[in-house]
Amino acid sequence: MTDQAPAGAPDVGAVIRQLRTQRGISVRSLAAASGLSPSFLGAVERGTSDIALGRLALVAQALDHDVASLLGYSLRKSTPRFVEPSKTGARGTGVEFTAFRIPGSHLELLVASFAPHTRFEDSITHAGIDVAYMAQGEVVLVVGGRETVLRKGQCVVWPSSHAHTMRNDGDEPAIVVGFATEIAH
Repeated sequence: MTDQAPAGAPDVGAVIRQLRTQRGISVRSLAAASGLSPSFLGAVERGTSDIALGRLALVAQALDHDVASLLGYSLRKSTPRFVEPSKTGARGTGVEFTAFRIPGSHLELLVASFAPHTRFEDSITHAGIDVAYMAQGEVVLVVGGRETVLRKGQCVVWPSSHAHTMRNDGDEPAIVVGFATEIAH
């Protein structure tokens, strides 16, 4: 057995140390919050000790994080990677829509561009939540029949189980960036 991690494996100790120091938390405080010993956590941060998944989950919880991100997103790929669109096309006349399925997750990144006076051709529902950020312009979000105006710089979240659609009533183009996710049960 070797003491070195396989090539491409995340340096979990370095990630823990970085998150801990960014939050201004001492090793002792993290140890107390996670129920682990300060000497053990120090050894993990230095890379002289491995950490079991159950203990890593305790550390992640104490850092208000998740285990997957501490592992570097995925043990198979701990470096950034490009994601190709999973869907592209029009969702109505003058509305361009692109979706990116995020590998290894239940997330889908969404980008919609609305020409002036355009709308989605349909109203949809699905499991999870939707989040939208107005990158440019203004749109009207309709969720469950209720209309809400979204202006540049605003971010909104709603349950995806309610029928929802968007439209641009204005004279300027609009761009909405967001994501959809399924809520874990």
